[in-house]
Amino acid sequence: MNYYYLLILLLLAGGSPAWGQASRDQAEAVVAYQQANASPAGVALRAALGKQSSGFVGDGSFAFGFLRTYAGRYLPIPGFRYHAGLQVLEVQDSVTIETTHLWTAASLRGFDVGEPDDPEVPVRRFRARLVKEGSAGARREFVEVLTAVDAGPLLLCWLYGVAPTPTADGHRALVATLLAGPGTVGSEPLRPLEPTQTAVLRLFGARSDEVRAFADTNQLDYTRPADIARMMDHYNRMVVVVK
Repeated sequence: MNYYYLLILLLLAGGSPAWGQASRDQAEAVVAYQQANASPAGVALRAALGKQSSGFVGDGSFAFGFLRTYAGRYLPIPGFRYHAGLQVLEVQDSVTIETTHLWTAASLRGFDVGEPDDPEVPVRRFRARLVKEGSAGARREFVEVLTAVDAGPLLLCWLYGVAPTPTADGHRALVATLLAGPGTVGSEPLRPLEPTQTAVLRLFGARSDEVRAFADTNQLDYTRPADIARMMDHYNRMVVVVK
């Protein structure tokens, strides 16, 4: 059995519900994978990726990690790299690393970069979520999660892209946009968050005073994403306990 059909079986072998959203998500993920790898558009995407010398999250080298599929699988991968400009994850084949496969945010729940048991280098968690910027419609993208959990109630993350204008040597710098919104997967997209006290506290609604007190006690800075994530973690714990 070749890798392609093995991959399809892994995508579909997640409890195999006869109907429902999970079944539709898995079917759509298979189609998205096919489009990224076997269609004319996929061929063009691979050609464009081969020309990239910048725009990768990280240094552009392949790193060990795990894929999270729509079938609920957590698959170890010898190496992958994510290109923010093309919004595609290039994954080395587990048998023949010279062969790679392309994954978009429509085909995966997400991916983790790094060794879970490495105490010195935290795992970087990327998840596929709906994102809305400005007047443009919502789109599904890979975002890097900053909060302790990626299921909310609130989520803070980075959305990576590349600068529209290259430098004199042709390099396009990586650009990060801070996003916030519901942590649960649904139809409500994540939106850009201005790192100010007013904008951050607005996220917490009726519990904003409690979060403000927590921030004051712990001397947290509303302009620092790591501190905003701590505020969100505190809020999420409060809400979950109340529920």
